[in-house]
Amino acid sequence: MKRWLAGILAASIAISTTVAAFGQDVVQVIDQTGDVVLVPQPVERLICVYGPGTYLIYALGAGDLLVEAWYVGVMGISQAWDSMFKIEPRLADILAFGDPNVEDMVARGAQLVFAGGSQHDAFAKQLGDLGIPVIQYVMETPDALKEAMVTTAQVLGSEAKQRAALFLYDFLRITDTVEHDLGGIAAPDRPRVLFVGTDPLKVASGDMYQTWLVDAAGGVSVSADLRGAWNTVNLEQILVWDPDVIVIPPYGPVKPVDLAANPDWQTVRAVRENRIYRMPRVFGPMDTPVPESLLGVLWLANALHPGAISLDIAAEMNAFYATYYDYSLTEAELLLLTHP
Repeated sequence: MKRWLAGILAASIAISTTVAAFGQDVVQVIDQTGDVVLVPQPVERLICVYGPGTYLIYALGAGDLLVEAWYVGVMGISQAWDSMFKIEPRLADILAFGDPNVEDMVARGAQLVFAGGSQHDAFAKQLGDLGIPVIQYVMETPDALKEAMVTTAQVLGSEAKQRAALFLYDFLRITDTVEHDLGGIAAPDRPRVLFVGTDPLKVASGDMYQTWLVDAAGGVSVSADLRGAWNTVNLEQILVWDPDVIVIPPYGPVKPVDLAANPDWQTVRAVRENRIYRMPRVFGPMDTPVPESLLGVLWLANALHPGAISLDIAAEMNAFYATYYDYSLTEAELLLLTHP
């Protein structure tokens, strides 16, 4: 663990050293598409058009630099929840959704834009032609999330770098502890988990972040052999899988009661045994590649293996939000995070 962390930090230092050759006022990074990006310093006005990336910026202590941002699962101010306004009081002014607009970004004085590498190529080129640097993310694995944290921190200053290093440490500490605590459970004895999406017949493929989350929490995804993004299946397939546990993400309309009350689902083991869980949400959706996905591992491990995790889950939840989002959990939020 320590060798891996040292390697990441050494790579970060190497990037900074290379940048010094360009002068103190420019930082060079290589984004997750392989593009070399030169970012003039200091950065004071940011825009993030890639929903998961927005949460990285907050976790690194630079949320106040955002002048426009996209948030996963929030397609309008009416869809935001109370904690979002507490963490970001300017939400009504900076929340955006839909397709990004180049003219709007120029008008807002963006000095740096973060985007999604898989869907914003043409947009990134347009901004680049206007002299606005764009850092693109490609995050569908935990390693990619950690790499994105380090890359983002390089252009946001010393506090961001310290937070990125701390996040890497916390990520390894928590995931290693969960893996150790559950290490004695053989694969055949691990609960078989169906992770559904915004529709109960949309299921996570083996390529998705949700499948890693299930594995890290000591489960086995029944849909791991599927490829691509969310796959639509029929109820007959779910009956064949007959999962022990069903997990619902913290966004979308699906609720445990919907499945529990549906007669078509009554023969599914997870429904019969009342093991249907909807993930909680405080700021970012913890089943996606955002910093809070680390808490998703803890929450899901606690749901799949009650009492098996040696960490003080309540203390970890409180510390995470205080450290990375400067946010104090309410009693109700802490209850949801610690009692699946």
